[in-house]
Amino acid sequence: EDEGEFVIKYQLDAEGNSQAIELLESMDDTSANNVQVSITGFEASSSAEVVEVLALTSCASSSTCDGFFSIPTDQVCITDGLCVESSVLDMDAGTLTTTIVSNDGSWFGIGFSTPGGGMTGGGAGSDIFVCSSEGLRRFVVTAKTNPSSQSTEIITEDAANAEEIKNLCVLEAGSGRMTFTRTLAGAREIIPNEAQAIIWARGPGEQSLSTRHDRRGEVSLDLTNVSGGVATTKQTPEWILWLHIVFMSLSWGILLPMGAVIANRTRNVGKPGAWFVWHKSLGRIGWTLQTIGALCAIYYAEVYAGAHFEFTHAKYGIFIVVAGFLQPISAVLRPHPPKGGWPDGNKSPARWAFEAWHKGFGWTTVISGFINVILGVKLVGDLGFESTASTVPIILVIVGFAFFAGFMVMGLVAPENPLALALTGGSSYAGGKKNDDDE
Repeated sequence: EDEGEFVIKYQLDAEGNSQAIELLESMDDTSANNVQVSITGFEASSSAEVVEVLALTSCASSSTCDGFFSIPTDQVCITDGLCVESSVLDMDAGTLTTTIVSNDGSWFGIGFSTPGGGMTGGGAGSDIFVCSSEGLRRFVVTAKTNPSSQSTEIITEDAANAEEIKNLCVLEAGSGRMTFTRTLAGAREIIPNEAQAIIWARGPGEQSLSTRHDRRGEVSLDLTNVSGGVATTKQTPEWILWLHIVFMSLSWGILLPMGAVIANRTRNVGKPGAWFVWHKSLGRIGWTLQTIGALCAIYYAEVYAGAHFEFTHAKYGIFIVVAGFLQPISAVLRPHPPKGGWPDGNKSPARWAFEAWHKGFGWTTVISGFINVILGVKLVGDLGFESTASTVPIILVIVGFAFFAGFMVMGLVAPENPLALALTGGSSYAGGKKNDDDE
């Protein structure tokens, strides 16, 4: 190294490599300072790229200094299995050349964004480089859709055995490597020695960019000096996602389970029909909130996420929402008993069918609703949203489940418990005639 720049470079074969090692070992302590050797090559049998980074500090000989030819352990990883192998700043040319390595053969990419701005840079656009079976490409992304539909630059790649590699994408089974060079100025300016938002994404085991990512995130990292390390950046949920989180947590975490358990445990407690008032009122509010929450989810997926039903939470949720949506409709259409009650106390087949549907799907969706709220909590965490997006639904579902489970147990142990009597307006009517039409 001479005044901050490496002035000697070798492209070596096996014999030349041995000669270079001999040269390095002949250096004295002074001349060996600040020397770094990088060897890049390809195995002829599989064309798999093999890279070793050899570090030499003040050691005069590999035989007298442990770790003389060891791979550094301070490699900076953006996420598990996606790491920055090297990032070289050229101030004279005003460029940054970065090499990213991946531990699987899926397509992958990183981009320069704004803090919390995600894929679109908060609407101002992000500068993304992607390595896929289509080659090395650069995208300026302003909307959460497949980058291929937006501003695209197909980058001319260097030969794999070129003396100097500035741009190259290599994908193989079980590994991937991407080297790209960009100017410091651009859609997202790079300021040396300043950390900035770096977004990343990886495909679901496929090399084609036609498949959507199944892993993504955002970190804060200075690619001009990676020694500063990486910090995970949490995203702030968009307002429409907040509405979905709150409305669904209130609906399926509290209101609808309350309506179901009150109806189940107070049918024969308190004033006749009091249970039905609770069941109907809580059901209507919960139904309204879950319908709005579902519409918010559809809007969010269309505008911000770019895909529907991508995750288990969404697939499971569509079943729950449809079943929940049909509950009040089935209640409106339920067969009512004739005046004077059912003949000989025997309900009609249509009435039996309604009760089997309404109660069966009702309990199924109540339990499923609790489960899906938890799946939603896990999802917002996996997608890198800030902790409040998980904390709020956790608190709401804990409150709702505590009431649901507690009231169910109290109702089984002591049907006329104080809470049941308070909700239904008095003591049990002990065998009095029920309003069968309210069932």
